[in-house]
Amino acid sequence: MSVNEVVLSGVARDLLDLRFTPAGIPVLEFSLRHSSVQAEEGHSRKVELDLPAIAFGTLARQLAEASDPNRPIMARGFLARRSLRSTQVVLHARDIEFQ
Repeated sequence: MSVNEVVLSGVARDLLDLRFTPAGIPVLEFSLRHSSVQAEEGHSRKVELDLPAIAFGTLARQLAEASDPNRPIMARGFLARRSLRSTQVVLHARDIEFQ
């Protein structure tokens, strides 16, 4: 069994301009800034990270047109390499809930 599913809350930052693939599909690249306190081995640990992310189609349009780009979101998706030659991980958002 192989599982690649991520659910992460945060704030969409550094949104690039909406662009389109050669097939005409909207694409929006952004960074998801996450901050939380997590329990690990009985201790609290502050976690802060910026995860590169990308959204396609209707989701990309919704995020690009959001009235407040610093509004908290919950992103669901999967992790993949940025490209075949890159080792950088990118979150491919499949669903975003504005909170």
